[in-house]
Amino acid sequence: MGFLQSVKILFVVVSVVLILAGLALLIWPAFSASALCAALGVVFILCGAVRLAGYCANDLYRLAFQFDLAAGLLLIALGAALILRAPEAMTGLSLMIGVFALTDSALRLQTALDAKRFGLRNWPGILVFALCGGVLGVLLLIRPFGGRLLVRAMGAALAVGGAENLLLGLCAFRIPRRSSSPVVEVEAEYVIDED
Repeated sequence: MGFLQSVKILFVVVSVVLILAGLALLIWPAFSASALCAALGVVFILCGAVRLAGYCANDLYRLAFQFDLAAGLLLIALGAALILRAPEAMTGLSLMIGVFALTDSALRLQTALDAKRFGLRNWPGILVFALCGGVLGVLLLIRPFGGRLLVRAMGAALAVGGAENLLLGLCAFRIPRRSSSPVVEVEAEYVIDED
């Protein structure tokens, strides 16, 4: 299995983990703060590492990972902050997730429009997830509610972001096929006639 195939599989797996983490927050919003920070920190670092690897991959369309250098670094930084500074990070967790969800959704909106240009038929799904993620990001930034409802909104934002990445990984990530014909090198010499 090549590097590109490994990155695609890891991207899909991490997207599913992100969906599951979001669903866990939706279903059980009463996690302890320290357990929540540690679990999300690990998930963010894994997601960031896979997105950095994806940025280095050479997929055919270059859509799935086109903005993932910055996104990967941001996720790793957020994950490290959640693990190392859990008490302080917990107070701003909804803001961190909101900023990331809004930023990532804005970039995925551009990815959806690029996918439309490429003629990918799943671009409307990417667009819908990007818009939903953006709305959830704004809600987490303005925080019109608190308590368990806020934790559920964070879970929804994570689940939507994971679903968006899963759709991208499955539909917009293409591995170039190797040509079965051998590469032929040709030497050419140009002669300029000065008549």
